Amino acid sequence: MSDNTMTLNLKIWRQQSANHRGEMVDYQLAGVSPDMSFLEMVDLLNEKIIKDGGDPIAFDHDCREGICGMCSMMINGQAHGPLAKTTT
Repeated sequence: MSDNTMTLNLKIWRQQSANHRGEMVDYQLAGVSPDMSFLEMVDLLNEKIIKDGGDPIAFDHDCREGICGMCSMMINGQAHGPLAKTTT
């Protein structure tokens, strides 16, 4: 069986609080399945960040299915990403 996972280079805005200056942080994440949702990928990245001793990425979500509109993600500059009928 072949491994069809991807290694992605992610640029994520990190800001400790409204009173702190934020910055774009680069992450490289291996083992991303093309069948994962964006939120599942962020969960995988958070596991890596925590394992490496960092603070996980905080984000709002509720149903995690792209139904309720709660997910606070801007993907490539668009809320929930540029593809219609695609969950975050």
